[in-house]
Amino acid sequence: MSVQEAYRLFRDDALLVNRRYQRKLVWSVSEKQLLIDSILDGYPIPLILLAERPEIHGSGKYEIIDGMQRLDAIFSFIEQKYDYNGMHFDLDQSARARQAADAGSFEPAETLFILPAEKCANLLDYQLAVTIYPTQTEQQITNVFSRINSNGRQLSVQEKRQAGMINPFSELVRTVASSLRGDVSDDVLLLHNMPSISIDSAREKQQYGVKAEDTVWIRHGILNVKQLREGDDEQMVADIAASILLGSPFPASKEEFDDIYDAESEKHKRIERNLAAYGARRLEEEIQSVFSVLTEVADQQLPSPNGLRNLVRPGTGGNPIRTPFYAIFMSFFDLIIRQQKSPDDYESIVSALRGVSPRLKTARHYTSAEDRVSNIDAVTGLIQRHFVAKVPPAFGHGPGLALDFENSLRRSRIETSRYEFKQGLLRLDNKREWDESIFKRLAETICAIANVQPGVEGYLFIGVADKDADATRIQSLDGVEPVKVGQHHVVGIEREAKSKGIPLESYTQKFVTKISQQPISEPLATQILSGIDMIEYKGLSVLRMLIPGQSDVSYVDDRIFTRRGSSTEEIKDLKQVAALVKSFG
Repeated sequence: MSVQEAYRLFRDDALLVNRRYQRKLVWSVSEKQLLIDSILDGYPIPLILLAERPEIHGSGKYEIIDGMQRLDAIFSFIEQKYDYNGMHFDLDQSARARQAADAGSFEPAETLFILPAEKCANLLDYQLAVTIYPTQTEQQITNVFSRINSNGRQLSVQEKRQAGMINPFSELVRTVASSLRGDVSDDVLLLHNMPSISIDSAREKQQYGVKAEDTVWIRHGILNVKQLREGDDEQMVADIAASILLGSPFPASKEEFDDIYDAESEKHKRIERNLAAYGARRLEEEIQSVFSVLTEVADQQLPSPNGLRNLVRPGTGGNPIRTPFYAIFMSFFDLIIRQQKSPDDYESIVSALRGVSPRLKTARHYTSAEDRVSNIDAVTGLIQRHFVAKVPPAFGHGPGLALDFENSLRRSRIETSRYEFKQGLLRLDNKREWDESIFKRLAETICAIANVQPGVEGYLFIGVADKDADATRIQSLDGVEPVKVGQHHVVGIEREAKSKGIPLESYTQKFVTKISQQPISEPLATQILSGIDMIEYKGLSVLRMLIPGQSDVSYVDDRIFTRRGSSTEEIKDLKQVAALVKSFG
């Protein structure tokens, strides 16, 4: 298969990545340039292995088993994401690349130096060694992937553990870790969407969607960038999840982690049994909620880079803080989940944790279960007086939803039709009157999101501006400093309640009452009113409405709406109506 043929598959959405066994894009620019150098010199490059699963993906589509990094390096060079010896690929030498650029699929580089036409032609004509492997099950693919990488040094230890099996525990670890990094997506993605969920850094600057320095792991010095790229965050999640499921911490060592991923080991079997009884979804929500609360405390009180690391181990350099963080997290988990308490005084909690690391028992290779229990007890003794019983508790409410909120903001980049963001319910003029027409439009949007796909949920957020101009206007009108997350600006809704001189509860009730008066079809009308939450995010309150997945077409006053990207449109054409109804079975 020539590079030109492979690029056609890429742009025809025929190359897929399954995140259950594939890692993210991890090659540096220099590694990509070295591959281009090999191709232009005519050297052979390793085999690319694709899986064909027509019963799952349809005909003509392929999952990449081996060679994702190489294919991305080639295609991103063609699309001018980086240069080779100071020269970019000439888009005019590839009709498909030029067409994709003109259609806005990617942004061409501003460059004065173009690779000679002959070299561009050599690149496009280069014959890739490609094998297409027909397979029936995902487990077969996983086995092949695991064998390919078992003896290589391309994957880290934790990446090999995760890629080597697909079961409820490994799925839990992958899902939670993805949520914490902010790269939540569907399990199967198009190859050209992989940059949006891959990790970038201030050093690499590859324009990937997840900035390492923005993740909780790097922001607070829990891990370093290299460790994050190698999947050490997933090992920490596995450590936390296994400790919860086993009922107590287990000795931390490479051998112990290998054991919990060994399908034949008694410890692994016990974890799987306990997970089935505990509930994967429940544990996932509990871990994410505790992370949300812990992150909210740290971000508010320790805004500087490496804030948590500098707090617990001040003045000792840049080594990560895995051991202290594990103890702090497990203490928070016990207080928030098991004791159903909430942090009452963020400042006092942070003050109590100052310099805690030297007081904890650590070891370079092996930390015993007894020492880990002692560390958790020590942290709990320092902070428990600053946690109190509240209604509602932090779990599943307010700060406990912050992480889920961040992921919705990031995920909306890819799944735009399932998310809607509104800055508020007031007009942005000087009078600050209620925008009475907005409730009708919101009802239509709710209906449209419900009609995107059978059984798939969506969300409506009030207190998030998706336009720079609106964020600037709000800052001028209300004196609120917007918090930018991706392309969105979190502006909150307290400012509008304050502008109208009413409590936040009255503002929320106004929203609920107005939505309940809209002629939305059942059962959607009733369901959305029970799915309203208030999210606390970096000192701002955001209203969230869950739009549950539906089994039938929804409508507003006998009118049917759907989404085209982030726009809401009424369907009037009878053929389109019939097609939508048919899609709901």
